[in-house]
Amino acid sequence: INSSYNPNIENLVSFSSNYWFEGISGKTILNKFGKHEISLNTFNIDDLELWGENPDSESLGEFGLQFSCLSYRYLVNNSSHQNLGIKLKGVYSKLYTEYIYGLLFDIGLEQNINKYFNIGLTIKNIGHIQSDLTIPNLPTEYGLGFSFSYKPLGLTLLTDFIYNDIRKEIFKIGFITNFKYIDIYTSLNQFKTNKYISTGFQMKYKNISCSYGILFQEIKTLGIPQSFQVTLYY
Repeated sequence: INSSYNPNIENLVSFSSNYWFEGISGKTILNKFGKHEISLNTFNIDDLELWGENPDSESLGEFGLQFSCLSYRYLVNNSSHQNLGIKLKGVYSKLYTEYIYGLLFDIGLEQNINKYFNIGLTIKNIGHIQSDLTIPNLPTEYGLGFSFSYKPLGLTLLTDFIYNDIRKEIFKIGFITNFKYIDIYTSLNQFKTNKYISTGFQMKYKNISCSYGILFQEIKTLGIPQSFQVTLYY
């Protein structure tokens, strides 16, 4: 949920199918090994209706939306007390005949305060975007996160304070359980134009885990996003 919580120190590869808002679906492939992480995230929709400038009884046809993001993350500093990571992202998106492409950076810092508390800082989407749309850049995001972990109960509490250039102030609060075979996670997310609750679980056995997540939001017309993921540890 936030940068102050980073439980996975194992090498892993994961595959996920993501079903976003109405009609939009995508795939994510991720490989994490040592201090390195490589991921590819895509989504698309092919049946958007095209209408002219004047209202007609029938649409002019259909067009699609495509988005791809290839990223590489490197942990500059990786220790029991502090993690500092930099992510490089190449993004490409096309809507009908208009496009966006560019190169962006994310920076994240996780600092251990004591055996219970961690603090995290993030800055996302710093870089250059080329586009023929009216938006000059993707929204920059600044985040501050806290986590409290109590291992005897297998429970971690998390909270985020985020500022996004488009959605403005965002507040998140949630929890994650850490049991032997199953983890459960839930969060409440609120910003100016929407509010949603996300929840899910992860089941792990030996070197494989399966995850499922679902999101319920205040704006019902946007649908119910869901995600299915399989992870192999090596």
